[in-house]
Amino acid sequence: MFQEIPKNCRYAYARVSSKSQEDNSSLEFQKQEFLRLGVPKKNIRVEVASATDSIQDRPIFYHLIENELKENDLLLVTKIDRCSRNTFEFLKLQKKLFEKSVTFIALELPFSNDMAVNQLIATN
Repeated sequence: MFQEIPKNCRYAYARVSSKSQEDNSSLEFQKQEFLRLGVPKKNIRVEVASATDSIQDRPIFYHLIENELKENDLLLVTKIDRCSRNTFEFLKLQKKLFEKSVTFIALELPFSNDMAVNQLIATN
């Protein structure tokens, strides 16, 4: 799917909303999916926080977006709601990633090699 992106440029964000979800298989499923797709274990970021919180209120995700991701990197999530449940917050995130030339893929959605198409897909 994205074999042209070097493994060291692949990042993933796994999130659950509550401590009880952390104990079930949800986080483990997300991590295993990322490993299967070639994301190095050291590049998987995990957080227990509500997606209704702004990105700034989720320190692990915020640090990933602001400080770790660079041009030509890839950010994977299993589902778009791992990033945000608020359309406005998601659009701000998408804009920031687009400006940094970071490819964003939600595994539940169709994917295109064209970042603009991915932006349209994710927004819909």
